[in-house]
Order: sequence, then C-alpha cells, then structure tokens
Amino acid sequence: MRAGLIGAIVLKEWLKLRWAWLGLLVLHLLVLAFLFLSLRHQFQVEHSEMIWYWAFELRRLLYESILFLPLLSGTVLAAAQFGPEMIGGRLRLSLHLPVRGDLLLLGWVGFGAALGAVLAALDLAGLYWIVTRFFPAEAAVSAVLTALPWLLGGWVAYFGATLALLEPVPLRRLLYLGLAVAFLALLYRHRGYQEYDGIMPVLIGVALLFVPAVILPAHRYRHRI
Repeated sequence: MRAGLIGAIVLKEWLKLRWAWLGLLVLHLLVLAFLFLSLRHQFQVEHSEMIWYWAFELRRLLYESILFLPLLSGTVLAAAQFGPEMIGGRLRLSLHLPVRGDLLLLGWVGFGAALGAVLAALDLAGLYWIVTRFFPAEAAVSAVLTALPWLLGGWVAYFGATLALLEPVPLRRLLYLGLAVAFLALLYRHRGYQEYDGIMPVLIGVALLFVPAVILPAHRYRHRI
C-alpha cells in the first residue's frame, strides 16, 4: 500500500472520528475529575479508617464511576466510524479502492481501536494517579488490574458494534450483537477486586478474534452474499 494512500485513509478516518473522539476525551477527563473529587470528599467527611474498612474489608469498589465508560466509548467510536459508511452504500465504494479489501478494513478498525486505546490508557493512568493520592501504591496497582476487564469491554463493544454495522444480513447482525452482549456480560460479573486476574489472558485472546472476524461481513457486504 503506497504511503500517500495510507495517509489519505488515515486522514479520512480521523475526519470521521475526530468530534466523537474529542467529545469522549472530554467525557473521560470529566469522569476522572469526578472520581478524584468524590474520593477527596469521602476522606473529608469520613474517617480514613472507615473508608479503608469499606474498601478492603467489605471489598466495596470506590471507582465504579468509570465502570461503563470504556463500553460507551467503544460503541460511540464504532457508530461514528461505520454508521455514516453504511448510509447510501458508501462502504461499497470505499471497498473498491485500489487496495486489498481485507487490508483496508483492518486499517480502518486498527485506527478506531488505536483511538480507543488512547482513551483506555488515559483511564488507567488517571485511575492509578488518583488512587495513589489516597491509598498506597499497592492499592493503585490493584485498581488498575481490577479495571482491566472494563477496558477490555470497550474493545468488545467497538468490534461487536462494528460487526453488527458491517453485516448485511439482519439475522447475522442479531447474532453478532448477541455474542458481543454475552461477552460483555461475562466481563461485568465482578463482585470485588482483581477477580479476573487468572482468566484475563484467555479473555484477551478470545477478544482478539474479533479483529479477523470483521473481514467476513465486509466481504459479504461488498459481494452481496
């Protein structure tokens, strides 16, 4: 793929996603600011021993405000990137560019996933920094590990929504949505800290299967199968 064409594709994807991504960036910053102020308020109105008891004896999560943020971000990015392409058959025109369709599609989802990864990295860095303001570093590491399934939920939401948008057959579209929702339900069954540590490599491996899976519905869409 020539460098000029790659640059044009990246620019096109950025122009489609920029306002959605910038809006999500502001939302993530606001939620992290809310989390910081909320924790600071709790330490101002309660004894620190009581908050420690809630967090580490009752295993109450103190940072659930970011719980569904990655899921929302993944869904919004997929809708902003592929929703307009499905209107009026624009996607079919794009798939006829002088580039292999599978490489083109992987480039698109790679760009969208990279923008989602930037937001996920912001969440992890912000969560670590906020928790270290009030708890030892070990608690901040635990918070990051606890939040990993939620961030993986953003990946699943992005690729699940992308699959559903690209799929031309309604029944298969419902099947993709069902699989994505079932996977998300599995990722949100936590009841405390670091409950997914042992199974996260398996879950990440399964989630990576979404990447090649997007090629098939796009192929069917292009060839009207």
